[in-house]
Amino acid sequence: MEITNIVNKLKRATAGLYLEQFINGDSSSTSESSLLEIGCGMGDFLLEAQSRGFKVSGLEVTDHLVELANRRLGASSVQKGFIEMANFQGESFDIIAFFDVIEHVRNPAEFLTRVYKMLKLNGKVFIVTPSLDSWSAKLLGKNWMEYKVEHLSYFNKKAMALLLNKTGFHKIRFFSNYKILNLDYINRHFVRFPIKGLSPLLNLTRKLFPDNLAYHPIKVVASGMAVIAEK
Repeated sequence: MEITNIVNKLKRATAGLYLEQFINGDSSSTSESSLLEIGCGMGDFLLEAQSRGFKVSGLEVTDHLVELANRRLGASSVQKGFIEMANFQGESFDIIAFFDVIEHVRNPAEFLTRVYKMLKLNGKVFIVTPSLDSWSAKLLGKNWMEYKVEHLSYFNKKAMALLLNKTGFHKIRFFSNYKILNLDYINRHFVRFPIKGLSPLLNLTRKLFPDNLAYHPIKVVASGMAVIAEK
């Protein structure tokens, strides 16, 4: 099986995990809820939500991903653009989700204010972002793999709670961030973003493992936090 196909299956499995986490963390959500994902990529999370009956919409900045997501969803559910230029009406959605997005925006408070306005009363926001409280941040220190030039902001639970409160949200709940990965994927990540000592060890471990084990999907505690908050 090609690496791309393997990675795509991992991403789809992680999307399913995220949806289950949200449903389990928010007993008030129903399959009839309207859901927007900002930065939806190729639409894995939207596909999972659509399969459960959610009314899905997406926002994505990359042309070919917009086209791919809409083709997979079987409808023109995904718009191209940033939240500032989106033509969604105020109070349009029961749920707005964004994963590995808020750390990239220049003004997180302004971003969340826009999200707040797009949510219906009692609507929920569902966020996944790298966490300074995570085991990997504490273990790796200055070598943490989430310290990347494209990440403009970093949060711990306290900072995220303050930001959400500042922008009008309440009933804030934090959860561990899980992903479906495999050894080969983890090794490739640390080859791309090398860490002294750890990357060579992982690379050696990968070479010792047969492919059927290296490609076996596993549920891992990732470097982020999952957050649900209410308008």
